[in-house]
Amino acid sequence: MDSLNITLDLNDPKTVAEFENLYVDFYLEDDMFELNGQFFVIDGQLYIEVQNGVMHMLEMAGKELRLVQIGKVFTAYRPDGKKFYMAINRVYHKIENPDAAVFTKYHEEYDINEFYLLIEQDDIAVKYHKDSKKWTITKNKINTYYLGDTYEYDTIEALCEANPDDLSGTWEGLIYEAYEEESDFTQ
Repeated sequence: MDSLNITLDLNDPKTVAEFENLYVDFYLEDDMFELNGQFFVIDGQLYIEVQNGVMHMLEMAGKELRLVQIGKVFTAYRPDGKKFYMAINRVYHKIENPDAAVFTKYHEEYDINEFYLLIEQDDIAVKYHKDSKKWTITKNKINTYYLGDTYEYDTIEALCEANPDDLSGTWEGLIYEAYEEESDFTQ
């Protein structure tokens, strides 16, 4: 099963166990500013340690949030009981300076087919395409919409060998990404 085609069920003990220590990008209420954090579990309950975001959102969210899901609605509670509606954008493994062996490990052990390096102005994406059994690297992506220059390789080793300068840094190995609405940028 492709890891990105999952439906989140935060009430499922298996999901809770799998998400422990993974990273998450999310939104609270209707704010347009994304927050970043890391999941942790206490007594079978999923929490987020809030780690990064714009100042007003960090102040609003606090340092930790307890997650609750009712149906398809996610809510987050601060320790003082303040409740927020939330949207989970991405769940991922954080990977430092991957090489071919690291990409292969995450691809085989966790069924991860999409990896993103997020840098100041442009993104880089490495993807495995199950249908063609090829690896691609796309450079100069903008917010995962604009597809920049894409290069295809038969193996991850060949991709890494041809693009060593593009692989250093902190990468996201995506477990879950929220559904993207089609837009003019993806066509």
